[in-house]
Amino acid sequence: MFVLLASLMLAAVGEVPPPAAFIADAEVVRYLKPVEAKEWELYMRMTEQGQQRTQVGKSIVNSANIPRGKTGGVEETPEHIKARGAGIIAEGNAKILQALPSLNRLRASATARQLDSIKTINTTEELAQTLWSNAINLSAVRLAKLAREGGYKEVHLVGSMMILEDENIIRTPALTDSIRSAWLKADAAKLLAHTPDAGYSYGVPSGGEGAPSLAKGLKTASSIRQVALVWAEVYPLVSDNSAALLMVRLADAYSMRLIGSEVFLTTTGPADAFPKAYVGSMFLKDQRSFIPRLTASGDWLLSYDRTNSALSNALLRHFCVRLGNVGVGASSSVTAIIGGDAPGLDGARASWKTAPEKGPALSPSFVVTATLNGAATTEVGQLGLKVEEPVKPTTK
Repeated sequence: MFVLLASLMLAAVGEVPPPAAFIADAEVVRYLKPVEAKEWELYMRMTEQGQQRTQVGKSIVNSANIPRGKTGGVEETPEHIKARGAGIIAEGNAKILQALPSLNRLRASATARQLDSIKTINTTEELAQTLWSNAINLSAVRLAKLAREGGYKEVHLVGSMMILEDENIIRTPALTDSIRSAWLKADAAKLLAHTPDAGYSYGVPSGGEGAPSLAKGLKTASSIRQVALVWAEVYPLVSDNSAALLMVRLADAYSMRLIGSEVFLTTTGPADAFPKAYVGSMFLKDQRSFIPRLTASGDWLLSYDRTNSALSNALLRHFCVRLGNVGVGASSSVTAIIGGDAPGLDGARASWKTAPEKGPALSPSFVVTATLNGAATTEVGQLGLKVEEPVKPTTK
């Protein structure tokens, strides 16, 4: 409203008003720094005072034809009344025009920050082909280092699984053994724990609070940064086993939040050479900076809709933990491997939903939306994986 009024005032004195390309005044303060907010309040008060003066002046002008008594012994003529009212209007306009440049400067700053806060954020991660054994060794080195630097005293390797295109899960003990062997070599702090005799099984925490139990007789973590969990997931991309994603995850056993994720473009299992050459990348297109805006409002963890594909969930979990903005629960992944009680939501207050788009089998993409509890669904953007054979140079 104030932008419109100011534009009308400028037009009245023969000046060309600036384009009203600002956000609404009611939103401006949200995007101002504290010092700017005080300045905004000062000039808005000046503008309001100016508007009040112009209203008084207009009332006086409009009353010019109403019979008046004497003022100071002299009867005012309609012309005198109009001149007096015009003077008050001019006084009010002067106040408004004095405040306008500063208000427009602050409006422009707030508008620029608001636009920046909803700009598209493209996140891409290149995936170089990595031999199976090298991928396992690299994941062990990196995640063991992450656990050590995070102050963890113990790490449990709970297992591994292969998730097929039809969403069926196959546990892969051979992969688990390979990861354990690689960890024992890379784990300078000797954090990796022995597997319990009866194996692992997920148990919901008593009363719904605290850490879940992982094995019979195994003491549960009493706070974060004590015990970590590591596991692996394999996602075959083609039927000939020449391309797959290997993801190795690290989570806090108390909060059941993902704290580390490594992803590799490799084969479906051990191979001394690549059957086919591929180049790959994975991407997340956040069209209106949804993730930064969400996390600016507090600590958020989102669950994953049961209709989502396992691959889309895996990609989204990786990006969320790598971006470090949105919490990623680990219970559903862990229970898929070790079984036990039905997993909880790990404190999720919203959910991700992904819908597949048509495209090549090696380059799946998904439309991503998010639904906050009790709120409407928000369109987030696009998530995807692109794997293809490298372009061969043409020969003449």
